[in-house]
Formats: sequence, C-alpha cells, structure tokens
Amino acid sequence: MQDNSSIGIYVHVPFCRGKCAYCGFYSVASPAWRGIYIRAISREIRERTAYLGGMEAATLYLGGGTPSALSPGELGAIIALLERQRPFARDAERTIEVNPEDISEENLDAWRSLGFNRLSVGVQSFSDNRLREINRRHTARQAIDGILLAAARGFSNISADLITGLPGQSDDEARRDLQQLTALPVSHASVYLLSIDPGTLFEVKARRGDLSLPDDDELTRRFTTAREALARAGFDHYEISNFARPGSRSRHNASYWRQRPYIGFGPSAHSYDGTSRQWNIAHVKRYAEALEENLPYFERELLSPADRYNEYVMTALRTSDGVSLHTLRGEHAPFFARALPAWERLLSTGILLREGDRLRATEEAWLISDAFLPDLFHEVAPQPPPPTAPE
Repeated sequence: MQDNSSIGIYVHVPFCRGKCAYCGFYSVASPAWRGIYIRAISREIRERTAYLGGMEAATLYLGGGTPSALSPGELGAIIALLERQRPFARDAERTIEVNPEDISEENLDAWRSLGFNRLSVGVQSFSDNRLREINRRHTARQAIDGILLAAARGFSNISADLITGLPGQSDDEARRDLQQLTALPVSHASVYLLSIDPGTLFEVKARRGDLSLPDDDELTRRFTTAREALARAGFDHYEISNFARPGSRSRHNASYWRQRPYIGFGPSAHSYDGTSRQWNIAHVKRYAEALEENLPYFERELLSPADRYNEYVMTALRTSDGVSLHTLRGEHAPFFARALPAWERLLSTGILLREGDRLRATEEAWLISDAFLPDLFHEVAPQPPPPTAPE
C-alpha cells in the first residue's frame, strides 16, 4: 500500500569533471553552467511549493552527476531554500553522493554542517587499472583513505558503490574488491552488475565489437559471490543491487520501491505524486531557459490503475520485502485476479516464495526478473522509476 505520510526529495546535480564510460545518467562536463543551474533550480524550488502540499520531507538525496563538485556555498544555497520551502523531519536521512577525489577534512566538515548525515561514495572499483579504463578520476587509495577519513570525521552512515562485470575484470579481482569494501567502515553497499546504457562510451564500443563483456554465467557467478561475501560480513541483501548492515537500509531509495511520493528538482529529475509521474528536461540550458521564460520544463504522465499495479509489482519484487497480498487483493484486485494463474505458476516453480502476507522473489530469481515479471503485468509493462545506480 502506498505510504503518503511523508515524502522524499531528490536534487539532480548534473556536473562532472568528465564522463565515465559506463554512465547513462544525464551530466555535463562544463562548469560554465553552474551559475545558470543554481539560479534555475532555485526558481524551480520556489515555484513548486504546492506540489505535494506541505508534506514533511523524510529524506533528501543529492545525486548526479557529481554533487560534491559543487562548492559548499552552492550546496548551502540549495539546502537553505529547500528548508525554507518545506518542513523536514527531525530525523530526516540526508544523503549526498561524493567522489573520492572530493573527500577532504574541509569538505566533510562542510557537508556535515549542511545537515548531511549519509555519504554515498562512488568507488566502482579498487583496481587502478580498471578505474583508468572506465574514466574515473580517483585512485583506489583515494577511495580507501576518503572512506576512512569520512568515518573519522563523524560520518557513521557511509554507502559505497561497486560495479562488477567490468571489461577485463577477473573473478579474483571482483573478490578482492569485495574484501576491500567489507574491510572499510561502510554501513551500506550498492553492487551493480555492469549494464550497457544507451549513449555511453561502452555502448559505442560494444556496437563496434571492441568491448569484451562477461556472459550470463559469469554475471550469475559474480552476483552470487557478492551476495555471499557481503552476507558473511553482516550485510542484509534487501534489494537487487543493495546491501545494508542492520538499520542502515537506504530510506530514500524506498521512496521509489514503496511508491511513496517524491519530488525531484533539477534537469532530468523525476517526481511522483501517487497518480502521476513527471520528469524535467534533461538539458541544463533548455531547463534553465524554460524556467526563465515561464515555459513547460517537464513532461507529465497520468498513471492509470493498471500502471499503478504494474509499478507496484515491478518495484516491490525488486526487494526482499516483496509484495503484500492484502494490497494486491485490495487496491489492485482486478489486475491481480487476471494475473493470478501466473502468480500461482511462479509460486509452484519456486521463483516466488510466500511468507505470511508477503510474496517475494528469491535472490536467485532477481537475476532473471526481466523474464518473469512481464507475466505478472497487466497489458503494457511499466516504465522503471528513476534508477539508483553508480554516478
């Protein structure tokens, strides 16, 4: 059932010092647009006070791009405006994505003073060779030292991203990455199997045949290795790509998985009010010009009851909590009834498990979710929510 008691806020910071080879998120490498961006997003925040009313913000997430590329003063201007426009819960989770090369005592202290209590560190690999190949601008040593420094400066909730299945990465290298990750003071880990996104350098290379990619068996082996290694280290596997120590699940990402309303600011940011979804122009200049000229700067889609059923199934079965039978038989009853034979078949084959009121996919089945989820959907499969993936 949709939770409307609070909302999540997402701010997209599209600036990067360069484009990573795997990254399909909207970003720009030029710092020249920063002033225009700050003015435009400030205007958007002021203009959207009525969206979701005066609901309290339980989470704030700055993603990108590279939010840590903004100065503390630029970040502070955005945060101050958000806090003037909307109430925040006293215990709100406030996350900022940072790159290891931006972690310093000065920046850490500034981020804490702005209210951030959670860091998401874009590590991706602990191999310097692999980092150079994917166009990252930090070393493995910077990532290790940065996480240690963040913990020493008072951050107790630190997440780190890894990508497994990178070209040239061996099983031993992937295992070493996991060993290094679990040796660090991180409370949360996101481990992504490499995907080839449209418009990326990897897509161009793959199209030319210049990219050696792991096959499905190798990816399955990597997924199993990551899951087992993190379980031994005390991490709970609670979503396809996400693992957390007790009490450290990402509350913000749950906004997407549990259909909680959220509002997104900045170019390419998404918002959801429970019945419709909208997404901003994915271009800094056009986004800023539209706001300046009072022109539409977003597109909007009204979700039908079937869409909402589809999205509930898709997002909830990504998680270890799964779906609620009470919810399926209640607000989604007509669509659940039509798909009941498929639900029963997946239960009989062991792809789905029943635990009281909950139906959930096994961890092994998460890898093949694209194959079985369409059987449960009504009519057209839904579009995915805003992705949670490495910067």
